[in-house]
Order: sequence, then structure tokens, then C-alpha cells
Amino acid sequence: MMDRMLSWSFGLALAGLLLAMSFQKFFGLDPNPVFGLIAARSGIGLFEPGLRYATAVLELVAAGLVLWPAMRQRGAILGLCVALGAIAFHLSPWLGWQIPKPGPLSQALAQGLTAAQIDALNLPTDKGAMFLLAVAIAALAGVSIFIERSNLFARTHPASKPERASFA
Repeated sequence: MMDRMLSWSFGLALAGLLLAMSFQKFFGLDPNPVFGLIAARSGIGLFEPGLRYATAVLELVAAGLVLWPAMRQRGAILGLCVALGAIAFHLSPWLGWQIPKPGPLSQALAQGLTAAQIDALNLPTDKGAMFLLAVAIAALAGVSIFIERSNLFARTHPASKPERASFA
């Protein structure tokens, strides 16, 4: 019973975060501040909106799989991969672990400012909140994977009962 409660608790928390991030990518600020900044700093236009929508779809699929108990581990693995990708970008010079606050950054990107011009604006940052959110999603996914593997092991390897000694 406790294993099912843990599985559902971590699964629902992970699915909720993945859904929130996915909807933010679909319906949030346009241009998306994170992917727009990556595109501006890298010079690769594919990041906004192409990679943003691809990431949102992957997060949506991962959330759906996490909500399906038989596929929860696969969904958590997909969610972990997406979160590790986000962490990698946050640790790269294209994004950084602190990004400018989304509202002013999105306005600057919409005005067509370059990455150098945006950096020169010295916008206030999120103080690493987006980076920490990616770390939290990765941690939830990792714990969920561990719980699901433990549950699978318990189902496939039932504990053997010790034989009773007979004194006959």
C-alpha cells in the first residue's frame, strides 16, 4: 500500500510540473524567453519556436506516461531526459544558470534586440529559479524511476517465506 502511495505521490508531482512547463511553452510569452535567448546567443533560429514546441510535446508525452501506472517509469525516464537537457543548456554559455526575468526579456526579444544588446540592458535575473526548477524536475523523475524499479523488483521477486521447522 505504501509503495503505491509513494508511486502516485511522486508521479502526480512530476506530471504536474511537466504539464505546467509544457503549457507555459505552448501558451506562455511569445517569443519564449528561454528559447529566444538561446536562439539569440547561439545564432541558431531553430531553437525558437521549433525546439520550444518539440520540448513541450516531449514534456506533455512524459506527463501522460507518468499518469499511466504501467508506463510511469518510461515517462519518468523521458521527463529526466528533458530535464537533463534543460540543465545542460542552463550550464552552457547560451543560457546560463541565471536568466533575465521572462517579461522584460520577452519584450526585448520581440523588439528584435541582439543578445549583446539584451546583455547590455542589464535586466534583473530570476536568481536561478528556472535552473532550480529543472533540477527539481530531474530529482523528482529520478526518485520516481527508483520507486518504480523497486516496485517492479518487489513484484517479480516475491520474498520467500522461511520454512517452518517440524519437530515430528
